[in-house]
Amino acid sequence: MTEDFNKIMTAYRDADFNQRLNLYLQYPRLRSDFFQIDQNDLKTDLSTVFKLRKKLQSVQINMFLSQVAGSVKKIFGIAPA
Repeated sequence: MTEDFNKIMTAYRDADFNQRLNLYLQYPRLRSDFFQIDQNDLKTDLSTVFKLRKKLQSVQINMFLSQVAGSVKKIFGIAPA
């Protein structure tokens, strides 16, 4: 049963939504384990989104500051217009 359990869990982790649903319906005794996998995937996805949002904000700030620096250089005649 251990080998089967590991194969089923691996298949569930690698599956798309439809395959996960089929496995969920096929193995009612493993539903709590499937739920745990889904929760971990959700946490990973949210963590990734948060990290990407943080990087995006820093990129936006850097772009804004570089535009301000370019404008200041033009105002003081440091850079060509």
